[in-house]
Amino acid sequence: MALTVPPLTAPQKQQIFEEYQRRMRSCVPWSPAMTWTPELNLIGATFETLNPFPELAPSDAPVDELNPAEHADSPNKQFRYCIKLHRAGQKLLTWFGDRTGSVIFDSDVRLPAIFQCIPGHPGVWNDVPWMSLTPAEILTLREGTRLAKGRVVIGGLGLGHQLIEVSKRLQVKEIVLVELSQELVDFYLPRIRPLIKKRLTVIVGDAYQIIPTLTADVALLDMFPYYGGNEPATRELARRSPKIKKVWGWGCATLRL
Repeated sequence: MALTVPPLTAPQKQQIFEEYQRRMRSCVPWSPAMTWTPELNLIGATFETLNPFPELAPSDAPVDELNPAEHADSPNKQFRYCIKLHRAGQKLLTWFGDRTGSVIFDSDVRLPAIFQCIPGHPGVWNDVPWMSLTPAEILTLREGTRLAKGRVVIGGLGLGHQLIEVSKRLQVKEIVLVELSQELVDFYLPRIRPLIKKRLTVIVGDAYQIIPTLTADVALLDMFPYYGGNEPATRELARRSPKIKKVWGWGCATLRL
């Protein structure tokens, strides 16, 4: 039997509208150092993100409907980069530890995103971004970045945000990037390489096999398919990596919705 959802009443609609208005009026400037709260209301003009493909136009169209001026594809069509246009007032999910919340902006914002193809079907894209540079991504990577010092191993290139931020730290001497995909390295890394000021070594291969062979002060793992529940995998990799002093994993918490 299909579940029937009753329509909203007039008072319910009014309550939703008033809540939306309240949030839009209470927007504050974005800062990557700000404290996470379940409700983030941000001034869109202050949320500036790196766009290594400035020639692309932003779009809110589905990934498979973007025109050539709105996306860049890797040579074998394993990855598609685009700039998602997120509309003012629309909610985005945020998370921190095992807590969830939402963020809205008072104006349209541009969110860099990479989509991955469906396995075995190059050029046929998953409809959910493989990674996008949202407030949730920035705030949840921040904890690992603050640990970086000396020789740092980064597991996973992604959009390069953590790689760039780690390279800015005075305490960091050199970085070793371990990335599974040669195609992603060839396609994306040249676009952000000028922003990385520290000595960088790139190793292409399976991080679970490579990282245990490396020596470092810190390893930062951003290679999990989703946030939450990644603590067992992080602990196991740390156990197998005796020459790495500290291992941090993105999403080492059970996500409670």
